[in-house]
Amino acid sequence: MPNRILLFNHKGGVGKTTSAYNLGWKLWKRGHRVLLVDGDSQVNLTSRAMGANFEDYYDEDGPTYRNNIYDSVRPVFEGRPTPIEAFDCPLAENSEGLFILPGHPDLSSLEGQISLAQETRGTLSVTKNLPGALHKLISLAEERHKIDFSIIDINPGLGALNQNFFMISHGFIVPTNPDPFSLMSLKTLGFEIERWISWKQTFGPAFADATYPLPSGVTKFLGALHSRFNRHKSKAAGRYNERIAQIDARIENELVPALRMAGCLFPQAAYEAAAKVELPEAGRDPSQERLYALARIPDFAQLSHIAAEFGKPVFDINDDDLRIANLRGHLKKSVQDNVATFDAIFSAICEKIEIIVAND
Repeated sequence: MPNRILLFNHKGGVGKTTSAYNLGWKLWKRGHRVLLVDGDSQVNLTSRAMGANFEDYYDEDGPTYRNNIYDSVRPVFEGRPTPIEAFDCPLAENSEGLFILPGHPDLSSLEGQISLAQETRGTLSVTKNLPGALHKLISLAEERHKIDFSIIDINPGLGALNQNFFMISHGFIVPTNPDPFSLMSLKTLGFEIERWISWKQTFGPAFADATYPLPSGVTKFLGALHSRFNRHKSKAAGRYNERIAQIDARIENELVPALRMAGCLFPQAAYEAAAKVELPEAGRDPSQERLYALARIPDFAQLSHIAAEFGKPVFDINDDDLRIANLRGHLKKSVQDNVATFDAIFSAICEKIEIIVAND
């Protein structure tokens, strides 16, 4: 059964889309077949993954115009007797086993109907199939392409659509960045997750006889990713380090206990085994091991522009790319060192994910 992982934080600007793309790519490079699911109406993950093919894919006169997450489930929401069907998902640019379930700017228009379906708790026959529709579509795509990992990107928010994506995922990662709002958001996050878990446990069985039922099981916490900070001598600069340490402490002392009460943690041994994976200095807490922190990801700086130019993640930039980009001397050496650092960080994150899900 594929491992379906959600990048979830209702605070914006924490790097959900970038992290989804990079994790998907690195998992593919590690031998897995991966599906990127774009559940954000901004469609940034689709744009990033498809690169030069993005606009052609959505050409209204082209054959792939309606092959996306919204148009595929829309008949269910419109009450039409048209079953959800799989289609050939496009490959991410420059990849061979990284597929994308394309997003759509109108996906957010389904929010109200999903909210109604969840509020009425399966008592209205016209809404009974709605909560399970996205699960069915993703499952069909996973089956069609023999997927090992699905990585889901969603918008920043706590609405019914995001609740639905949460309930149909197996695990979730919380991306943060070192600012006071990331720290504040963790309190609300824990409360909402507890509420969503409770709703599914209480009312999920009411949808069991739907054509598209909700999947069983509880969505479990894989860990946190801390990104978008500047480095000083390979480590997070002073004020960033202090803020990340505060976020880690709140996760360990407040979020994790709440998640434990809700039953959405993996076995303790899984986190302990993952914590033994070696991270480069730039990717770890310099003072202590953090059991629930997957890694720290420094700012990509100039690597972002180079990676975007060649349609790949920062850690996959190679010497041929640097030659085409006309980088030489100390600048080239600096870029190569940074590429190696990010490659080690994302390799370690994916190894941790593999360990945790294997110990469930």
